[in-house]
Amino acid sequence: MFCEPALSTMFSTHPSEKKLSVSMRESPLREIEEIAARERKKAREIVDLIMEWSVARLREAGSVNRLLRLGIRLPDGPPRGPRTSRTGR
Repeated sequence: MFCEPALSTMFSTHPSEKKLSVSMRESPLREIEEIAARERKKAREIVDLIMEWSVARLREAGSVNRLLRLGIRLPDGPPRGPRTSRTGR
């Protein structure tokens, strides 16, 4: 199920920043809100951080396909491979 969160209102309206409106599944949005509450941050701050981090990883990988193929490299360990389905398929 998709919801239409008002993420555009979550991003800063500073003159050097652009507004962005996205649709996302309800479960990641809920997780972001839970993390924000636990960290005593605004959801906008968490989304900003995730977006900046994600763009940096994509830039390093060079393409979305390569990023997915390489997985996520954790600071203290080997790369974490792409997720597989829980059903084993």
